[in-house]
Amino acid sequence: MRASLTVLCCLITTACAARQDNPEAVRRGKELAITWCSECHRVAPDQPTGARPGHIMPPPMNAPSFMSVAARPDVDRRHLKGFASDLHLPMPIYHLTSEQQDDLITYILSLKEG
Repeated sequence: MRASLTVLCCLITTACAARQDNPEAVRRGKELAITWCSECHRVAPDQPTGARPGHIMPPPMNAPSFMSVAARPDVDRRHLKGFASDLHLPMPIYHLTSEQQDDLITYILSLKEG
């Protein structure tokens, strides 16, 4: 039983690490961030401050940049997955698939320095 649990943990860890290093998941996550999150968050280092083109920002928001979220010492895949499953008003409720959530989380984690 203990050996089975060890193997399962190794498989899960390997799958998570592979997903985090997956450039295609990072690309998909960045596209989601630009589409859904960039109205209030700065989602990429090369994104100028402000709303995405063609959109009007709501009243001033204190939404953190994705780079500052990624830089927090307590932020990891588990933390972001938990955050994504909670309601955070005034943030809109997006019904992302589990794969889309994983891609967005992978993108945010890709912004970690070093």
